Amino acid sequence: NGSQSLGTLSLSTEATASVRFAFDIDGLSISTEKNFARVAEDINEQIDVLSKNVQQIEKLHAEAIYATSPFKHSQALRSREQYAKDTAFVIANIKTSIQVMGHAANDTHIAKSDRAMRTNRHIALCRKFLEQINAYRRMEHKQVDKNRDRLVRLLNIACPDLADEEIMEVIDIGIASELVEEWLANGYGPGETHKITKDVNDRLEDISNIKYTINELSKLNIELSDMINRQQARLDTITVCVERVQTRVNSGLTEKNYAIASRSFSRSRRKWAILLPIVFIIIAVL
Repeated sequence: NGSQSLGTLSLSTEATASVRFAFDIDGLSISTEKNFARVAEDINEQIDVLSKNVQQIEKLHAEAIYATSPFKHSQALRSREQYAKDTAFVIANIKTSIQVMGHAANDTHIAKSDRAMRTNRHIALCRKFLEQINAYRRMEHKQVDKNRDRLVRLLNIACPDLADEEIMEVIDIGIASELVEEWLANGYGPGETHKITKDVNDRLEDISNIKYTINELSKLNIELSDMINRQQARLDTITVCVERVQTRVNSGLTEKNYAIASRSFSRSRRKWAILLPIVFIIIAVL
């Protein structure tokens, strides 16, 4: 699925591939520490954009839920759809950049100490990204609950004789049932029945789309968590190796200093061994 449904997040292969292609065109392939730092700065900026987008999506969710007219409801949904699409590409961009950054951090051609510094920075950015993904997911969970509550109130007003179990069945099915249409037909004219049924189905579709977004964000959460764990394991291994090398270097320096001190002491002994007899002879003569 290369397109984005209303209010949903789609991290499709096509979207990710197009961002990766643009990433290469921009010349951000990482070959030096300067490029690595540049990519890290870009990721930080994109995460800030993601945070602002999520806040805006939350506002548009509220506008759509509490819209007082079909026009305002549709307007809020269109705006939210555009923000959701933009946010999906921001996420895909960050994800691609972080993957490239991870490969650069694991480059075996650079010194272990440099790898450790890169990996540390990579892990920090992954965690920051994961934090925003989870904030987005929590917000969407709240929107599902708010949409469901709004829908229950709508059905309670339109179909006051429907039992709570029947209303929840409608929400679980995801489409207005014949029972709802029958109740509406008994109390409203054809035009009003069609209008309310459409409103119910639109809100049910919205809940379904939000759940899809939550599912995509959950997958990304697992992927990022695995990436962080792998990088942390690599960092631990590199740190142990660096510490071993440092221990050997320190041990070598200690042995070298001891050898230098020993040679100096030996020279001093030989010098005094020569000088002392001369001193004794001079004293005897005097």
